[in-house]
Amino acid sequence: MANELSLPEYTIDYQLPVITINNFDQLKTAVEAYANKYQGMAVTTSTEKESKSSRAELRKLKQALDDKRKEIRKKYAEPYQRFAAQIKDLEATLDSSINPIDAGLKELEEQQRQLRLKHVNALIAEMAPNYHVEPSEIDIDPTWLNKTTTKKKVIEGIADAMGYIKKQHDDLKTGISTITKYAQAYHIDPAGWIDQLKQGQDVNYLLQAIDNQVKLNKQKQQILEAQAAEAQTHQIQQKGKTIDTNTYEVVSQTVVLKITATIPQMKLLRAFMDSNQIRYQRVGA
Repeated sequence: MANELSLPEYTIDYQLPVITINNFDQLKTAVEAYANKYQGMAVTTSTEKESKSSRAELRKLKQALDDKRKEIRKKYAEPYQRFAAQIKDLEATLDSSINPIDAGLKELEEQQRQLRLKHVNALIAEMAPNYHVEPSEIDIDPTWLNKTTTKKKVIEGIADAMGYIKKQHDDLKTGISTITKYAQAYHIDPAGWIDQLKQGQDVNYLLQAIDNQVKLNKQKQQILEAQAAEAQTHQIQQKGKTIDTNTYEVVSQTVVLKITATIPQMKLLRAFMDSNQIRYQRVGA
């Protein structure tokens, strides 16, 4: 700056304090004498009162020494406290100008950040169709909004993020196709397995789970068939109804239904009836 601000030359006069205890040797001798007088004093039931009195005298001497120390410290600190108050006052005067500038710069930085955010969102919207992803799927990396981050770096970061998300989409699509075909081959509704896949479950794990489910269904069907075979030993047919000869209750009856459904729906219906031991037959072409 042409008119760069600077403080005038100034100095601070101060003298390092000299604190001297006059007659220190005599004072030390007296303190040591008091200490030695009571050194090794035996404390017993018979000397309890005397011990307490001696302790009180020693503490009184100690307190007198500490009071003198505090008195000197207070006097020693007063010049510095006056000096510190003067400096703080000068700093406060400068802060009255610094703070508004600081606030203004922070506001400007936020405005610039919002502008960079707008540009980043525009880039995301522009690039998203090329990767077949939705702009809302992209999480903005905070570093993309840094003033020092170049546009090239931002574009590379967005491309990496979109590429990763596209791969996730492709993997999910492939997984859905695999699960669907595998489940339908066993006449199983794939919807529940696909939901698990979308929640992050591994494809190979789900294929194994389908195998396990088929195995359980087969075991269940075998049990039902055995039970049905056993039940038929005491059942008779009368007027389109199956009657239990032990209880004379109607076990089942024949009902003719006309069903309209798509081929996939018909396959699901067939799988349901097979798994629940519902007998059926095709009528007509």
